[in-house]
Amino acid sequence: MEKSWMLWTFVKRWLLALASWSWSLCRICLLPLIVTFHLYGGIILLILIFVSIAGILYKFQDVLLYFPEQPSSSRLYVPMPTGIPHENIFIKTKDGVLLNLILLRYTGDNAAYSPTIIYFHGNAGNIGHRLPNALLMLVNLKVNLILVDYRGYGKSEGEASEEGLYLDSEAVLDYVMTRSDLDKTKIFLFGRSLGGAVAIHLASENSHRISAIVVENTFLSIPYMASTLFSFFPMRYLPLWCYKNKFLSYRKISQCRMPSLFISGLSDQLIPPVMMKQLYELSPARTKRLAIFPDGTHNDTWQCQGYFTALEQFIKEVIKSHSPEEMAKTSSNVTII
Repeated sequence: MEKSWMLWTFVKRWLLALASWSWSLCRICLLPLIVTFHLYGGIILLILIFVSIAGILYKFQDVLLYFPEQPSSSRLYVPMPTGIPHENIFIKTKDGVLLNLILLRYTGDNAAYSPTIIYFHGNAGNIGHRLPNALLMLVNLKVNLILVDYRGYGKSEGEASEEGLYLDSEAVLDYVMTRSDLDKTKIFLFGRSLGGAVAIHLASENSHRISAIVVENTFLSIPYMASTLFSFFPMRYLPLWCYKNKFLSYRKISQCRMPSLFISGLSDQLIPPVMMKQLYELSPARTKRLAIFPDGTHNDTWQCQGYFTALEQFIKEVIKSHSPEEMAKTSSNVTII
């Protein structure tokens, strides 16, 4: 009993000594902390605000970038084409997400040799909303089209993310390669806005499977867009790791050596048209074209006069250049519509 009491007394004294030492240390550190805050408090406050803004933006980037529910019925109803041959298709990605595709079939002369365009849409709505544009492509360009709803869009499962969209694009291309009724030597990628970034990524990773790429009113990267849209914040100084979604098209375009068409609407109020010109200039493709439409807006450049003519000329040029003689003659220039 006496030993227990002595042990308890020792422990109590030791704890009191530790508490007294800790309190002394706190008093010693308090003065430097007060002086530091007095001298650098403004800087510390700015750093805390900066870190808070970065954290909020990182958490809510998906909300700011992806709009699968605009308009409100987009996740409930996907319009289907009527009166033309088409297939409503569901495929699975490598990570098990179910995607919805629409295949529009060209059935005219030499249909077996028609090119196939994989169509990647923007960040809102679903593939059904792109049918008016896609049907005009079908008629004017005499091509097959595969429209893709990313994960989290339309009838596709899952939630949108940068890596997820990349997996979706790979799955669609893999699916196209399994179709014996599609000419695998004439696969074109088309991407508008966000879809342009997806198309550029897919092309950069699959140059041996892609004949050509067409991008319309797309951006250099999400960090560049953030510094443009939120110019009142010092966004340009944020390191890349602050961005959950990056879509670094300005880097990936350097891997896209296949024929490339860049379509730019100069009346685009969302993405600065200069970004399309910069992507064109960064492209290493031997055959690259820049089609400029002064009245083209972000989503409606396809309604401008000469739009489908520019696409048709480019597709014919690419198909023609498959012959060794024509490839030797190919050079880069600018087409202004």
